[in-house]
Amino acid sequence: MTRASDLAYQTIRGLILGGSYAPGQRMIEDELAQRVGVSRTSVRDSLRRLVSDGLVRTEPSRGTFVADLSAAEIDEIFQLRAMLEGHATALAAVNAKPEDLDELEHITADIEALLAQADLAPGELFSRFQSGNNRFHGVILRASGSLRLQALAKPLIELPLVLMKNHNWPGEVSVRRSNQQHMEIIEALRARDPLLGKLRTQSHIISTRPRAMVEQSLPGLNLSL
Repeated sequence: MTRASDLAYQTIRGLILGGSYAPGQRMIEDELAQRVGVSRTSVRDSLRRLVSDGLVRTEPSRGTFVADLSAAEIDEIFQLRAMLEGHATALAAVNAKPEDLDELEHITADIEALLAQADLAPGELFSRFQSGNNRFHGVILRASGSLRLQALAKPLIELPLVLMKNHNWPGEVSVRRSNQQHMEIIEALRARDPLLGKLRTQSHIISTRPRAMVEQSLPGLNLSL
């Protein structure tokens, strides 16, 4: 991939993850090329890569659109995350360095500081929590020591959080609960307990699904996988 294509990929991906393009919105190559400052060929290359990431989809004779996943598809992603990141946490309980655990604690402290800002708008809270949450889960993946797990799980971490904003995001209450669960995961990692870390991570991820999915949870989920 050329440097221009990589720039287009990183920029368009950031715009989608940042909410500049809504789920289901059409991606027009000419507009994207002008916005990014690259050729249409570079934009086209980047869109193909984003299709592989699951962030966009193409429809014959219609064009390219930001992914707009169904509730069942999003629920499946959370279940996949629970399996992959649960395994990553078990590995991290063995492989994490002290500085990895310190970094995780700094991230949870940053999220607590967000909650102390009484004048923070819900949309800003979500955006800044999303950034901190991605950092938290990214550190665990890195601390697992498995490059394969990182490659598999990273796209899954980012995609549902973007869509959660459009599926009854419950705001501050969910941030508090999620960050408390982060602290419990760190506790398991500091105890070097792979099983406890795995189970806490799986429970955490499943509980952070959009509210409608919690209320209508699919039966038969086996968290021991």
